[in-house]
Amino acid sequence: MRVKNPVRSLFDLVVKKAPLEAQLIVTRRCNLSCGYCTEYDNVSEPVPLDILKERIDALHRLRVVNISMLGGEPLMHPQLSEIVRYSNRRSQVSVTTNGFLITEEMIRQLNEAGLSNLEVSIDTLHADRTGYIQKCMKTIAPKLALLKKHATFDVHVNVVLCERTKETFKTTLEEIQKFGYFIAVDLYHNDQGMIELKGEEYVGLWDHYYEKGTPFSYMEYDYGKQLLLGKRPKWKCRSGARFLYVDEFGKVQFCSAQRNRLNRPVTEYTFKDVRENYKTYKGCEEGCSLLCAFRDSQIDNAPFSTIKALYKAFSHGVMSGGR
Repeated sequence: MRVKNPVRSLFDLVVKKAPLEAQLIVTRRCNLSCGYCTEYDNVSEPVPLDILKERIDALHRLRVVNISMLGGEPLMHPQLSEIVRYSNRRSQVSVTTNGFLITEEMIRQLNEAGLSNLEVSIDTLHADRTGYIQKCMKTIAPKLALLKKHATFDVHVNVVLCERTKETFKTTLEEIQKFGYFIAVDLYHNDQGMIELKGEEYVGLWDHYYEKGTPFSYMEYDYGKQLLLGKRPKWKCRSGARFLYVDEFGKVQFCSAQRNRLNRPVTEYTFKDVRENYKTYKGCEEGCSLLCAFRDSQIDNAPFSTIKALYKAFSHGVMSGGR
């Protein structure tokens, strides 16, 4: 993962208590319809660029370190490279994609726009004929090769561990590793963010990922293992503070799974809101497997463990200084 302006980012995080990450929805429309996903539709128009610029300006005022463009499928937004370029003025920028729409020209545009990181979601080795799982290694492998050849931004791959991916999980990791990419693993959850997996089989696969794979992050190993053992560790979610989710209507939410609770326009969001939500428990922490929110909360919940995990990431080459 490329870290842009690491010194300034550290200052904003430690001194200013700024948000580490803001997930910004640029479109709800997606070119796929995976059965487990609740983050898309096939009718919405992309959020207009001028409106997105207002929301990005608001995130810049909050000194957000990383703005992550999400969908739906963000590559379906016709002005994505301009969105990235505009965001890149004061934050580092990431994009999460299913990878189907990646082309050499699109990579070139994102290079020039200053994209820092791209996450490609792949669930399993082969597509599920029922359509429940459509993001498979067989389809995306040529896109990963294209990125390897042309991208100047960092790339990592995200895999979902669930009932339908467990049989080919190890092989999927092996195939991704052939490209030299780091891998993040999400644990399957329901529409409220609560984990839907448990058992020794999943614990074994989780351990295998950390022992034999190329993990993108080391912060959530112990937490994820406890969830898979059926335990529910207590922790304080810092969503609304360290982690922001800005929906297609421009409203700040705690996360993708806990919408319609915060509902404050991002253009009106202030450091007072950040401080208030920093202090509060959200009431949905126990059993939550939204690991992005967990990771962003660890900087405050377990600072020494976070430093240790970051050092391990740096030593394994996961993190690097950026432009």
